Amino acid sequence: MFKTFTNRALSLGKKFVLPAGLAMGLALGAAQAGAAELTKDQVEEIVHDYLMSHGDVVMNAVDTFQKKDQTERQTQALKVNHEELFNNEKSPFIGNPKGDVTLIEFFDYNCHFCKDIFPTLKSISDGDKNLKIIFKDFPILAPSSETAAKWALAAQKQNKYFEFHQKMMEHKGGIMDDDIEKVAKDVGLDLSAARTFVDSTDAMMQVERNRALASQMAFNGTPSFVINNQAFSGVLSKDELKAKIYDARKGAEDKKTDDKKADEKKSADDAAKDADKDSITGKDDDADKKDDDKKDGSK
Repeated sequence: MFKTFTNRALSLGKKFVLPAGLAMGLALGAAQAGAAELTKDQVEEIVHDYLMSHGDVVMNAVDTFQKKDQTERQTQALKVNHEELFNNEKSPFIGNPKGDVTLIEFFDYNCHFCKDIFPTLKSISDGDKNLKIIFKDFPILAPSSETAAKWALAAQKQNKYFEFHQKMMEHKGGIMDDDIEKVAKDVGLDLSAARTFVDSTDAMMQVERNRALASQMAFNGTPSFVINNQAFSGVLSKDELKAKIYDARKGAEDKKTDDKKADEKKSADDAAKDADKDSITGKDDDADKKDDDKKDGSK
């Protein structure tokens, strides 16, 4: 009876059962309020009618639940994978290596949304001298995406990563193996050395590490981003990205201020404890001296 609706809901995520169960519970509660006893067929009909007439409510509940679940997963993944995300020396980057804000992009060279946002990222990087942008190849759209990712890493080995990356992002349409090698040649790569690296285990392992990292971050599409402690997916306008960077920078500054205040409070508390100890020690010394004086006087 519920096959069509349930299939649609399940296609949105395995955890549909919780919000759907809530909706059914509401329907049953309403039914029970209006009748002392219901047959199985009547219950099924009431639940069916409720779901059919309130499908948008259930779908909104599913969407809200999934977003909350994803946010929780990403928050935890950011903590667990902090070093891999922000401090992996093998990850190519542009900008200030010691910037106060780090933006990480998971991208695919066949992703036209990634190509659309590339000029925005470059413009923001050029204008923000305290920003670091890390690139994580996340090839998911085609076999040529993985090939291109490996060639990009080969370009990094020859200190020509961004030149290669920019040319690939400026390439119109889908990419073929011939397109990749042409770009490699145009930016001046040693093609023989690059091919050797592309076929290496090291290249494959770097790509797989990025895929595993994206999976843990609950990213299932490109482009996806991390900005300090924020994770999100999709194309944003320049103003929207700059606003997120501003928020991240303000959050980092606020944290430094809070940490400084906490350190100052701890220092003050420690000093007060030391003063109390000195005071107690001084009183003990005075008491000992008085006892000694009394003993001397009695002799």
